[in-house]
Parts: sequence; structure tokens; C-alpha cells
Amino acid sequence: MKKLGKITMKDIAAEAGVSVTTVSKILNNVDMHISEATKERVLGLVHKYHYVPNDFAKGRRRRKSNTIGVITYDIADPFISQMLIGVESVCKAKGIGVLICSAISDDASELDNFTFLNSKMVDGIISLGILSSRCKNYVSMIKLPIVAVDREFYFDLPGVGEVVPSALEAIYKTTELLIQKGCREISYIGPSPDTLSSARIEGYFRALKENGRQINEKLVYQNGGFICETGMKGVASLFSEEHADGIVCANDLIAAGAILALSKKGLRVPEDVKVTGLDNISISQYLNPPLTTVDLHGYEVGAECANMLVSWLLDKVPLGKKAVDCEIVMRESV
Repeated sequence: MKKLGKITMKDIAAEAGVSVTTVSKILNNVDMHISEATKERVLGLVHKYHYVPNDFAKGRRRRKSNTIGVITYDIADPFISQMLIGVESVCKAKGIGVLICSAISDDASELDNFTFLNSKMVDGIISLGILSSRCKNYVSMIKLPIVAVDREFYFDLPGVGEVVPSALEAIYKTTELLIQKGCREISYIGPSPDTLSSARIEGYFRALKENGRQINEKLVYQNGGFICETGMKGVASLFSEEHADGIVCANDLIAAGAILALSKKGLRVPEDVKVTGLDNISISQYLNPPLTTVDLHGYEVGAECANMLVSWLLDKVPLGKKAVDCEIVMRESV
């Protein structure tokens, strides 16, 4: 047996005096006709040299890697992190590996990630917030099962599963909450319209209309990303001309930035301006004041994505559509 370099199945077979095929059958427990003595001899050498089978090579032969890919637009986003934990928890319990790609929110970066994951021979892909029309042809060509979350589809692609957190319903609820709390001029602060936010602002518009309120475009700020800076810039822009008494924010990070900007202007939350967020990330309860938000259950969303994909991979359960409910978390910013 060679002492330097990586031990191979061929090395194990040579020392055990059997064929490579016999070693493979023993490791995969697929042949009951091999003698117990031979099995013990081979497995003894496997333990002795700490031999680990090459799963990638095995996957190439079987066109199965026992790994799934995940594409996300911002791995640093706390809500994305919650979803990733949900995905990994389910996959780990099933013995399935997870390969994560973080993409800039644009079509080219997304397509690069699909190409990369396909080259790694993943068995399926979960898309956390990204699935654009530009990828339609490629996704159809690779014929991998895909589950997407938090994305309005701009094309009809059969065989794509969906897990939908209730972002539209959540923003509808927070807007209606501010109306019920007596707010007359309600602003919306969110990211640029091309960054997965269409459902959220639709909830804001719908709540205003259904409660008999006029839509004032001067009270709407959409620019930047799902980050604190968007909230700070939103307040600076909106309060230079208008003076809202309520702000609906597209997520908790934006709300955190908005609260900070309001305090710098000498405006009190909630006495002067009431503020709501979305996602219920851990930091929201520690803001000053603690933030009223909506829990989209990020962990459950990720777990549902993984369960749907794994059920297809293991049992061929058809991919479908699953909605995850949301709930308001009342704190002191309203």
C-alpha cells in the first residue's frame, strides 16, 4: 500500500486481493453473495486507511451528486440567512449536501450561477428570490427540478415549484394597521422596483385603495436595496417635501434606517411618526423603539423549499405551490 497521496479504491482492492468492483459492491452494500470474510477484510482496510469514497466521481457515473444548489441575491440579509438555515436543516437530516451561490440581483449574475451549479452536477436548485425571464431557455434546457421563492414569474415554466411567503399580505396588513392607528399620510419606503419588491408595494397600494385612501406618489420612495441606507435616504427624500405620520417599510433593515433618520430630524417614533417593518429579524426587537413588524417565518420558508425539492428527488412527488402565512408582531414603533 502506498503511504503518500490519497488512498484510492484501487489501492484497497490491491491490498485486499479482490477486484475494484468487489470493493465498490461492499461499500455500497449491493451484493449479498460476497463472503463475510472478504467483507471484513475490505472494511478493515477502509477503516485502517480512513478511506472516503469519492462521491463526485460516483455522481458522475450515476448522474446524481446527492447535492442541491441554492442561489440567493444577498447572503448577508438576515431573512435570507433564516431561509438558508431552514434549507440546510432539512437537507442535513436527509443526508443531502447544499452548495450556496450568492448573486448580485441581475440576470447575468443569476445565469452564471445556474451554469455553475449545473456544472457541479447538483440534483436540483432552490432559488431564494431570483428567477428571471433571461434564464428561461437555460433552465428549460438543463431539466433540473427547481423550487423558487419570493419571486413573481414573468414567464410560464412548467415543473418549477414555488414557496410563497406572504409579502403582499404582510405589507397590506401593516398599511392597514397604520390606517387603524389614525395615520393620515402614510409613506412607503422600499428598494428599487427591479429588486424583487413588486408584491410588497402592491400590498401598500391595495390597502390604501380598499380603505378609501388616495395614492400620493410623492409619499413613495423606491431606490437602493433591502438595507438600512435605503431607509435613511428615503426619510431624507420624503420629508424634504412631504410630512408623513406613518411609514411602511419593505423590510426591517429599511425600517431601522428610517427610525435612525427620523431621530436625527428630531421626530419621535411613534408619537410623531409610526413605523412598521417586515421579516421580524432578530435585531427588530432591539431597536429604539422596538419595531412593529410582520413575521414571514423565514426558517419555515426555507424548510418548505427543501422539503418540496427533496420529496421530488427521493419520491418523485410533483413540485407544486406552497404559501407560508405571516403574522403581525406588535411592538412599540406603532
